[in-house]
Amino acid sequence: MKELYRATGIQRILSTNSILEADDLAIETMLRLHDKNGTFASLLGTPSDLKALYVGHCITEGYGRAEYNDIVIDLTLEGGYEITSKTTVLKGTNQQNPQRIVTSSCGACNAPGLDQLIDGLPLYVGTHSTVDLTMLNQRLGEMKSLQTGFQKTGGMHGAAIMHPTDGILGVAEDIGRHNAVDKVVGIASLKGIDTEGNILLLSGRCGWDIVAKAARSGIGTIACVGACSTLAADAARALQMRIYAFVKPNHCVAIGTHATSHNDKP
Repeated sequence: MKELYRATGIQRILSTNSILEADDLAIETMLRLHDKNGTFASLLGTPSDLKALYVGHCITEGYGRAEYNDIVIDLTLEGGYEITSKTTVLKGTNQQNPQRIVTSSCGACNAPGLDQLIDGLPLYVGTHSTVDLTMLNQRLGEMKSLQTGFQKTGGMHGAAIMHPTDGILGVAEDIGRHNAVDKVVGIASLKGIDTEGNILLLSGRCGWDIVAKAARSGIGTIACVGACSTLAADAARALQMRIYAFVKPNHCVAIGTHATSHNDKP
């Protein structure tokens, strides 16, 4: 399933006139995730790689692992999707509000303290791979070239799993940056890829929520085109993770590369 965009009628305003035509817009619709006990998540997202989204969301949110072959996808009358694992019972899902719609901006608004935010998140105890600026730029460029949805719409986030020597191992896109991460983590899991030593690439910024998803997935390094937030930086240091932000051909901002705790710099 690869529904990333749809041609939609628009009015294009020019300096001298306007034109009625069609433009490709990123698809955003309701995606409801269910286990045997019922609905545990309601997401707004792009209906592509939906089985990978389900598997990845369970991993990145700490619910456990779902069996790929057990997942069924149904289209609703409203145009959304019901994604169901009929025999899986995931831990902790009954504590969530299944009617709360998770969007691309949702984070940790009610938990501003670092200790509270990282409580329960695993430390990264794997071996950190060697990283250099040229390699990061090459891989981010490769990821961008594989983002067909972004090329068509200019409105989709991308995420990728890469290995320093093996290159890009998986790429996913979504209107929501969290969903893109969930999808690529799911793709990696379904391929049987070991996350230790691999790097999560982001087409945008890195906030605390993405660090948390990476930590639960066993990924110790994040590289992104955009900025890094203070909570993301502090969490990465505390969890023995690394962030490379604002990656450009001649420079980047590195967090946690030499630190042993979140009080150390950088």
